[in-house]
Amino acid sequence: MYLQTSQYHLIKGKHTNIPIQQWEDAPYLLIQPQTHLLYLEWEIILDETRLPVGTIALKQLKDLMTFEIVYDWEIEDTSVEVVLECLKLVMDYAFGTLRIQTLVIRLYALDFKMMNLVQRLGMTLEEKIMIGGVVFSVYSLSHDQQHSMMKMRSSSLVQSQILQFVKQEEPIRLMIQTGQRLNKHAPIDLLRDYHYRLFIQDNFFYDYLHQSNWMNHLGEVVISRKSVLSDYAYLFQIQFKDGVRLDLEFISLHQLWAVIYEETLSKVILDKDDLLHALDEPNDSAYYVQRPTEEEFHELLNNIWWYQIEVAKALYRDEIPLVIRMYEGELLQEITTLLSWKIGIKYDWKVDLGRHKRWLKRYLPEHTYLDYISVCSIINPHSVWENLFSIEPFVQKLAKEIGSYLGYAFDHSQGDKVKQFLHRMNSLPDNATDFNH
Repeated sequence: MYLQTSQYHLIKGKHTNIPIQQWEDAPYLLIQPQTHLLYLEWEIILDETRLPVGTIALKQLKDLMTFEIVYDWEIEDTSVEVVLECLKLVMDYAFGTLRIQTLVIRLYALDFKMMNLVQRLGMTLEEKIMIGGVVFSVYSLSHDQQHSMMKMRSSSLVQSQILQFVKQEEPIRLMIQTGQRLNKHAPIDLLRDYHYRLFIQDNFFYDYLHQSNWMNHLGEVVISRKSVLSDYAYLFQIQFKDGVRLDLEFISLHQLWAVIYEETLSKVILDKDDLLHALDEPNDSAYYVQRPTEEEFHELLNNIWWYQIEVAKALYRDEIPLVIRMYEGELLQEITTLLSWKIGIKYDWKVDLGRHKRWLKRYLPEHTYLDYISVCSIINPHSVWENLFSIEPFVQKLAKEIGSYLGYAFDHSQGDKVKQFLHRMNSLPDNATDFNH
């Protein structure tokens, strides 16, 4: 059994009550009543030094699980935080994967460090007992207590659980992590998703699409969404109750070489058949803002002026759904692209603004970003007219600056003409029969 955190990993030991010849066939789920696996043990290996710093043992009884940990505080680099990580990992695994009702831990009564740690994790003192002349404190935590104080799983635990799932699923031959968690330039916050690509043997390709109960092994699901991306790929997006969001893309194995280099933010997590050599270090170069050609520059400006008129026509007709669609879906998208070129210039076209250019705020001067935000909101039809008139000087200034840097000709007269046209449209009475009078 292999579990991993940010500082150490656990290696499955040989001390168990099942015969040695059956050991390699033992399931990745540690304790399953139907197979009578009542006891398992691991060594705790500190990653930095590769030294063992202790052992963990789990023993299942009726309706509860006992947990014992032996650790060496004297070994260099062993710390309270390492042991805390270990406790969290086993607790999450016991409640989330094994679905046990109560976890009990027994400590030496004078082991104040450990008592402090288990109290931090919400465990409560049940009793003190004497064994062989030594006093022990018994702490417990029920599933209901843990559920009421549920915290989001750590990134190391999430990856460990996915890895365990993939290891026990024979049709999944390759696991690759993708997405912004591999991007050193991306902000990582509490709600950042986890993305993995799983390559499946062709004969079993549709199994995970049609039988989706497998996702319940990964946590308590709030809602999921599946999308068929092509004849050889489909995507499951899963939101778990503890806040973790997981995107799993299932891809037919025979398409490996056609798609493997699509993503530069990629890292091989498990390759059962040694199909791949090491990939390049994950990077976001595939998502850099691209320098526009002169034709693309002029086409975008033409689109901005054109979409303004489309929005104005929908406003005049009081077709609000169309106003929203054209304004947000077309006009603002083009303005956002124009702003991305301004940022691309500053960073020599080596900058990733994220999906839908969501990180604009990180890279724009505050006054420019505030100007942008001021034309984004739609409160009522009257505010849209105000926005349309504010867009013209905002875009003219940006276009002049960008065109000058790129050496592209810029004619402000087209924007001036559209502005005059918009003022005329705004002055039309309802049910007008003559545009010019």
